[in-house]
Amino acid sequence: MSQILDYDNLNMLKEVIGDDLKAILESFNDITPQVIEQLDQAIQQQNATEVRHQAHTLKGSAANVGAIELPALCFELENMGRTGELAGAEALFTQINASYSRLSAAVNEYINTEL
Repeated sequence: MSQILDYDNLNMLKEVIGDDLKAILESFNDITPQVIEQLDQAIQQQNATEVRHQAHTLKGSAANVGAIELPALCFELENMGRTGELAGAEALFTQINASYSRLSAAVNEYINTEL
């Protein structure tokens, strides 16, 4: 299994922003389920514009917390939304959802052990 979270980056952020990192990571875990739900709805409705928007949002927030795998998956889905070709979007969403679950667990573990 590949590394889901860039711990070196998180530790560097912890040195730079200190206690604010905990709030940022908690906010990520609080807000992201809504984004994922909106992304799922956009896929179900075949709304390419909204798929692109939600995938872009998730890509950026995941990258900001040091996610390794999730931003790349979101980038792929974002491009599908940009082109309007959503064939395969549901399968990709399944991968995104699984990646987020692993990421969320890793973020929570980091909060509980490092912050």
